[in-house]
Amino acid sequence: MLRKKCLLCTSSSEKHKSVPRYVTLILPCDFFQLYGYCYQDSNDIPDTLTAITELGSPLEMIQLLQTSWEDRFRICLSLVRLLHYLAHSPLGSVTLLDFRPRQFVIVDGELKVTDLDDASIEESSCTSNSDCFMEFPARNFTLPCSVEGRCQNMNEMRNLYNAYRYMISSL
Repeated sequence: MLRKKCLLCTSSSEKHKSVPRYVTLILPCDFFQLYGYCYQDSNDIPDTLTAITELGSPLEMIQLLQTSWEDRFRICLSLVRLLHYLAHSPLGSVTLLDFRPRQFVIVDGELKVTDLDDASIEESSCTSNSDCFMEFPARNFTLPCSVEGRCQNMNEMRNLYNAYRYMISSL
């Protein structure tokens, strides 16, 4: 079964070289629907990229708590699918550096990402396991440092922790 892919990317033309190069991120339309984008370079607003995405209801935790358990379960399942995809994307592990409810909307009962400007595929560099220490308010982790000098699974752990902290614990 073929799945339609949605792309988010910046322009690579000569005119737009001053735009920061964000990661070209490919997400299935289950998670992000991009209808178009517009690059604006004017004196008033320099180097601005505006994305036109799918319209949905903002993810409000108080409203979620008032929904049926079936709807909350469907949203949790959407979140788990997204976390799995981010951990195993074709580009490698992707982290959402601003993983908060305001970065998501609900469309037809499914969770969708709306803001990808803080996505990264860079795992932190390291020389030893102690460089891969992750400190969170409730728990700390030390991840292994790979032979390539990268903290293994740091992006995935960051996404998992933030999903728990900001979403799952409230559902």
